[in-house]
Amino acid sequence: MAQVGVQVEESTQGSGSPTAVELDDTGFADFVLAGTRVSGEFRCADCGYGAVVQRELPQCPMCAGTIWESRLPRANRIVA
Repeated sequence: MAQVGVQVEESTQGSGSPTAVELDDTGFADFVLAGTRVSGEFRCADCGYGAVVQRELPQCPMCAGTIWESRLPRANRIVA
C-alpha cells in the first residue's frame, strides 16, 4: 500500500469572521411527517404514492411510509 501525503495551504485572505450567506432553497422539496395536520397534495417519499389530504397525514397505505413530500409551497400546507 502506498503512502499518500496531503498538503493544506492557508487562505491568502484575512482570517476575519465568517460571512453570512443566504441560501436559495426553492429547488428543494419540503418533507412532512405522518401525523402532521396539513391541507394539500403530497407524495410518499418512499414509494411515490400520491394523496390529497385535508387533515392529519396518514401512514402511506401502499408501503407504510411515514414521510411525505409536499407538492405546494410550505406556507400553504400546514394547518393550525
